[in-house]
Amino acid sequence: MFRVQNRAVGALLRHRSVWFTTRLCKDAITTTSKLTAAPYVKHSSVQRIQQQQQQHYTSSSTKTKASNDTNTKAASTKPEKKYVLSEKYASFVRKLLAPLLPLYRSQNIGKSLYHICSTCPGYQEFWLDECRLPDTLQTWFSTSSLYVWMMMARIRADPNAKHYNQGLIDSFFGDAERKIRQSGIKSGRIVNDTLKDLMSSFKGTVMSLDQGFASSDAVLAAAIWRNLLPEDDMVLQIDSIAGFVRSQLAALDKCSVDDLIARNFAFQPVHP
Repeated sequence: MFRVQNRAVGALLRHRSVWFTTRLCKDAITTTSKLTAAPYVKHSSVQRIQQQQQQHYTSSSTKTKASNDTNTKAASTKPEKKYVLSEKYASFVRKLLAPLLPLYRSQNIGKSLYHICSTCPGYQEFWLDECRLPDTLQTWFSTSSLYVWMMMARIRADPNAKHYNQGLIDSFFGDAERKIRQSGIKSGRIVNDTLKDLMSSFKGTVMSLDQGFASSDAVLAAAIWRNLLPEDDMVLQIDSIAGFVRSQLAALDKCSVDDLIARNFAFQPVHP
């Protein structure tokens, strides 16, 4: 009897344990399903919020583009304002800047004036062949100095001669520096020393030619002999150069400064 009861109790206990185990498994499965379903719900909500934000941004950008197009059309149809100084203030500004205008234009004007001097017509035929001068940088510089001096003598009559002549000299020595470097000299110190020597030579040439121009043909011929043709058997050539200088200065005197700036003048070749 005792054994039967024990068996019944054991069976009952086994039945209760199986039921309890089954209930725990069902609860675990339910909890797991809820936990695994939660991220999907959360993801769907986040995606819905992102879609709403994207729609909001799209509508905002559309509105902004439409407003920009409207502003562009309004700006295109709106007439532009032109700010013009009154004649009173414009005349004041012109008077204020008038003294600075020649200085501002001096470099371009100097280039135009030097362009006339740099042509040097008859350079090969007269200066190299007739006068038997060597084809060197010094010969080019000496003969070019004569043409530059004649142009400077004409420009001195202009009220802005100081600025124009300075631009002419700057263009002249800029060309001299290019020729020095083209001859093969690369050292900056040698180039600067050569330019200093040429400047000293140019100042002496200008002073002697000024003195000869203001004095007589004999003094002018002596200046040409010292600076251009330092030879004793060049009397005829020196006389031709002196007559050439007088004739070209007279032609320059008949030409206005505006015509010179516009390059409406050309030197004639020297006739022996």
